[in-house]
Amino acid sequence: MPNNDPPCILDCDQLREILSIRYPHIMVDRVLIQAKQRAIGIKNVTMDEPCFQGHFPDYPVFPGVFMLETMIQTGGALIHHTTNLKSKMAFLLAIDRAKFRRMVLPGDQLRVETELLRFRRGVAQFQAVASVRNESVGQAVFTIGFRDDFLQRLRPTVFTPDFSPESISPAAAPIMDIHGIMKIIPHRYPFLMVDAVLIKSDKRIIALKNVTGNEPFFTGHFQNRPVMPGTLLVESMAQAGAVFMLDLPQYQGKFGYFMALEEARFRRPVRPGDQLILDLKLVSNRPRIGRGFGHIRVGDIKVADARFSFVITDPLPGKVAGEKK
Repeated sequence: MPNNDPPCILDCDQLREILSIRYPHIMVDRVLIQAKQRAIGIKNVTMDEPCFQGHFPDYPVFPGVFMLETMIQTGGALIHHTTNLKSKMAFLLAIDRAKFRRMVLPGDQLRVETELLRFRRGVAQFQAVASVRNESVGQAVFTIGFRDDFLQRLRPTVFTPDFSPESISPAAAPIMDIHGIMKIIPHRYPFLMVDAVLIKSDKRIIALKNVTGNEPFFTGHFQNRPVMPGTLLVESMAQAGAVFMLDLPQYQGKFGYFMALEEARFRRPVRPGDQLILDLKLVSNRPRIGRGFGHIRVGDIKVADARFSFVITDPLPGKVAGEKK
């Protein structure tokens, strides 16, 4: 689309034709293409959405990772509409400089202003700013890649992965099962992304997430070619970090709010049948401020890694920076 073309509005029907995302993972309702490199997406946030059953049942907050999804899906719509790109498969490759400034609640209209920074050989980098009623609620720089044969090139070559001696096997008996996890963090179906804790030490936690085709997000990401969203890989790491921090004596009964995400890299698609080993190291630089970094492996293959930070607060605060974890 030339820069002098008039703005173009993409409605929900047109977005369905452009994107291979479907319910319950479609996180953009309408997109305004302003120019070849700029678009605005809106997401109407309502209580009548499945994520609020589990995030959180008693205090519904729109997940920060879904705010990132609104940015990513708006960027995907921009690329598809303004280029001759044939592939509809868009894979998240990286997230940098992501910040969550305040909570987004049912009744809010999330507006994301997205700018294409560069596009070369099927890889696009964007920056985006999110707002509600003209107040900034978040921002991020992210990279997505487009390639239809990506999954075919990464079909599993072994039935279940082997584990080297230094790796942690999901067959190891957990030190904390799902009942213990649900006593610590408030997440519930369909937004609980940690199944067991395998190891926990002074500054480290290793947790397990089993991935199966019955999970509802596979219905919409992607249609007929199930891939676990990269944003939910970040969520699984964040929830493992929350289990670690909120189990400490000084933080029991508190809440954790997602503040920032840096250097998130997504190296291989995660599909049904994979078992995720979430390995995180956490530090506290100041009272109630946590910072962590970690990676996710399937067997000996690293599939994702990231750095993140969060703040621990009392339950149900008024206005705080960040997003409830």
